[in-house]
Amino acid sequence: MDAGRLSIGAFYNPHLGEATLAAGDLLDHLAMADPPRAGDPWFPRVKERFTLLLHDYLGQLSEPVEGPALERARSLLALYRSPWAAEHLQRVHTTDGGRFVDYVFPPIYTEDLLGDYVRNARALREALGAPLAIEPIPTYLRLPVPQMEEAEFLRRFFGESGCDFLIDVAHEWLTARFAGRSPRAFLEELPLEAVTEIHVAGTVPDPELGEPWIGAAVPDPEILDLAEFVADRAPRLRAVTFDAFSTSLRAETLLEGMARIRERFGRRA
Repeated sequence: MDAGRLSIGAFYNPHLGEATLAAGDLLDHLAMADPPRAGDPWFPRVKERFTLLLHDYLGQLSEPVEGPALERARSLLALYRSPWAAEHLQRVHTTDGGRFVDYVFPPIYTEDLLGDYVRNARALREALGAPLAIEPIPTYLRLPVPQMEEAEFLRRFFGESGCDFLIDVAHEWLTARFAGRSPRAFLEELPLEAVTEIHVAGTVPDPELGEPWIGAAVPDPEILDLAEFVADRAPRLRAVTFDAFSTSLRAETLLEGMARIRERFGRRA
């Protein structure tokens, strides 16, 4: 990946390997959410053709990432020759390890958890010997406990950890929506000067939530507008990624989404 130009890409979906390789100049990089499957006929050519970004689950940063989890992260970083590693700012397991709480729970933005996340993220970055980009997830449920605002937490986290900011614009759009706030006003409060990668995703109606949620869809104009709004305020930006990783993703959706992103960001590449 050329540090002097903006890279534009998508997530690698193995069932779309052939379409991905045939996409030509639409794609510069691919984000890897899962390790390559044994027998994937497309991965050897994908690895040769594209810059690969490590965006797998490395560990829950409220606890240290060490032992087999750290060795796994190191091996994937080496396999992909990724210029940086990425992880979510999320709660995946309860503290006692007894329950799996899934993707929709961000940390509670408290002083003590900030200290844990800063310490563990810094240790992981140093152990990997590579930059570490951290991606917040949407805040859907708001707990009635004293905590700081997300913007303050993130500003302090990135300032104290030395990590980079991977911003998913659809995530922040959802957080603003659930909080009843203007997305642009919410984004302006975030430490956009720390952003090195932008994720752009489509949204679809979720019948269980009764609200939109991220889905295998083409990004709509509002999300793309917000992505450009962020890019204009992110002097360290290196990559824009179409965040669509699902077995339900169709080749035509991947190509249309990439075409729309290229239309917006191609002049920056």
